[in-house]
Amino acid sequence: MSDLSRRRLLATTGTVCTGAVAGCTGGGDKTDENGNEENDSDDPNDSGGNDGSATVDTEGARLGNITVDNLSNSAHTIDVIVEFDREIEAWATEALEASGGMTLERNWPSEPGQFRVTVRLDQGEPVEVTPADWNEPSCLNLFVRIDREGKLTILSDTSSGPCGASNESSDGTDA
Repeated sequence: MSDLSRRRLLATTGTVCTGAVAGCTGGGDKTDENGNEENDSDDPNDSGGNDGSATVDTEGARLGNITVDNLSNSAHTIDVIVEFDREIEAWATEALEASGGMTLERNWPSEPGQFRVTVRLDQGEPVEVTPADWNEPSCLNLFVRIDREGKLTILSDTSSGPCGASNESSDGTDA
């Protein structure tokens, strides 16, 4: 297997995400045999629900700490990419010694936003996580664990570190 470059990893991740989102954004309208859209509504002013007027939660969640632990007796390399609002905010490639660990430097926004974190172990397949994977909490710390067998696991915590109750004021901003 050849090594994936950062550019190829981003292209692959972007292509997969675009395909996944494209399948979810359709308005349910039908097309006729010529490929023209048909609208089931009798109202000529009805655009089929795709007029952008739907209410969407744009605030998102806060990303707290990302901690990486290697419980394996072997050294591993891990890539962590943090994206906020579809822009890469941080990309770390860390060489972890056997039974080593670290907390990544927080080079991403402290404010809530739409984010995803992509993790890749030893240039293998990327694993992507979003707040939706944990029922959309207001704040999320991630724990990236390499277990004793060298397998990647991603865990979460919503109550410690930057996500702890003592670190938020009543309006949800850092105290």
